[in-house]
Amino acid sequence: MKNLIDGKQAMSVFKDTRTLAAKVVEMVDALMQGKEPPVNDTETYDNGTGVIPSFLCEPVACTVDNYQELLIDSGYYTMDQIENG
Repeated sequence: MKNLIDGKQAMSVFKDTRTLAAKVVEMVDALMQGKEPPVNDTETYDNGTGVIPSFLCEPVACTVDNYQELLIDSGYYTMDQIENG
């Protein structure tokens, strides 16, 4: 993030692990109830043994223009963590 803020890097990809964790809980809960877990991709994720139904979380481009909203305002990091981390 320091490189991004300093203009040395144009962007980074951000995947909010809180979103991923919430989806995992939803999927495990469905399995525990004997239901099918929610998936949004049944065609593209091939792990070498075949296509695996998956739930793909959307990556977000993080730039100097939106890092404050994505990372700080959302509570993912504090500014102190970014500046001193």
